[in-house]
This record gives sequence, structure tokens and C-alpha cells, in this order.
Amino acid sequence: MPSSAALRVLSRRLLRLAGRVGAGVLVLLLVVYCGLRVSSVYLAHRSVALLAEAAQIQIGASEGSVLPIVARYGGVKEMPPPPVSAEDCLVPSFCETPKAPNYDYWYEVDLSPFDLFSRNLPKGRLGRALEYLMYWTSSSWRDPLSLRNSMVDVSIDIRAGRVEVVHGGLYVEGRNGWLGNIWDVAQDMSRHDMGSKAYVIGGAFLSFPPSGGAGTTHSLTAGATAEQFEAAQSFNSECLTAFFPCRGLHDLSPRAYEYLCEHPDMGSISTEGCPSSVRPGK
Repeated sequence: MPSSAALRVLSRRLLRLAGRVGAGVLVLLLVVYCGLRVSSVYLAHRSVALLAEAAQIQIGASEGSVLPIVARYGGVKEMPPPPVSAEDCLVPSFCETPKAPNYDYWYEVDLSPFDLFSRNLPKGRLGRALEYLMYWTSSSWRDPLSLRNSMVDVSIDIRAGRVEVVHGGLYVEGRNGWLGNIWDVAQDMSRHDMGSKAYVIGGAFLSFPPSGGAGTTHSLTAGATAEQFEAAQSFNSECLTAFFPCRGLHDLSPRAYEYLCEHPDMGSISTEGCPSSVRPGK
């Protein structure tokens, strides 16, 4: 039977070993957390920079002027799908001749954590595991680790070698579902049948898993004012990186709602929360 002295020595050694293992686990968790946090902040920085650069693209600019942006953020060139011939159509009512697009092709750029929402990158086992984790794990579990789902997408329509339409979208998990701020700029409003208006604010339902969400849409022409462009293209970047998710669209797009409160005739969404003096009908 070991002596009491030997038992005390063994106990101290086990305690030291347990302390070292615990410290090692703590350091590992800290390194993982810091890595995820740095990755989240870096992605948010790139997302903000991409949308800022897209907002500077002029309608009518040459195709060559936008190629550096596309290359810098890993974008791809996309072509319209070919029309379906009558012989290949299984359900004739679904194969009516579509209206010809007002572009020849477009460039697409998207950014998301671990490229989860990228349609152009193959995913291995690790990618699929992360995808499952990000999609189906409650955000309340992921928020302390800075693992918040988000996506930024920019598309640039080209026609006859010139920029026809520029689109930008920011989508991020909020407290009660996805939140989005989506804008597009064109020469006129003919694509929306909105006549001579230069700026219109609307709403959209988002279909991101698992619960969907809502967003604000901003349609602008090249003739919109600087104030209107600011209202459409400004957003709260803290929604991407804050420890607590944003509560609603008022948090994500505060400038848009300020503008809508001041100009209620420019939107087709609720002005609830605005002073009663500026609501429609007041």
C-alpha cells in the first residue's frame, strides 16, 4: 500500500496535469474564438468594401471598367439561359416565350461565411458540415462565436459592352429572421413600370433557411439625388459583427427609414414608427 507521502506526491502531479490540460483546452478555445472573430470582421470589411465599390459604378460605363472589381472579389460571368424549344417543352404553359432580357450577360459576385452561399465553389465534407452547422444551428448558439450567417451579392448587367443595371444586396441573420437591404440602379424605371420616378422603396420576403425573413428594396435611376442614393445604399454594418443580432429592418437600414418618414410617398412599405405628422394620410 503506498505511503501517505507517495499519495500526496501523486495527487499533486495529477492536479498539475489536470491544470495543464485545462489551460491547454482554454488556450485552444481562445485561439478558435479569436480566429472566428477575426474571420467575421474581415468578411464584414470585404462585404462593406464590395458594396461601396459597386455603388460607385456608373450606368453606361464601359464593361472594362468593372472587370477589376469582379476579379478582386472572385466574381464570375453569367449568361442568360437558352430558350426552351417547343419540341423540348413538357408543359407548354410553362414554356411561353419569355420577354427578351435587356442585357447580354452579367457579372456576379457573392461573399458569405465559409463561401456557404456561393454557387460556384464545390464543397467537400468539411464545407457540407459547416453548411449544416450554419443553416440549422440556432443563431443564439452561434452568436457568441461570431458565426452569423450573411451574404453580400453584387451583379452587373452588361449590354453592348456597357453597364445597364447594377444590383447590390446585403442579407444577414437578425433576431427574428433574415434581414435584407437590396438596391438596383438603372437608366430609367422601365423595368419596373414605374414611369418617371427616380427612387422607390419597397419590401421583399426572403427565403433563406430556416425561417426566411424580410428586406427593403430600393429601385433607383441614374437621376436619383445624392440623398436618395445614400438612403438606398447605406446600412448598419454592425449587424454583421455585433455580438447581438439586429432586431429588425429599422436597425439594418436606419437611413432608409428616416428618408421614408420624411418622404412617405416614395415607399410602398409601412411607416409605422414614424411621427404621425409624416405618415401617409396625415
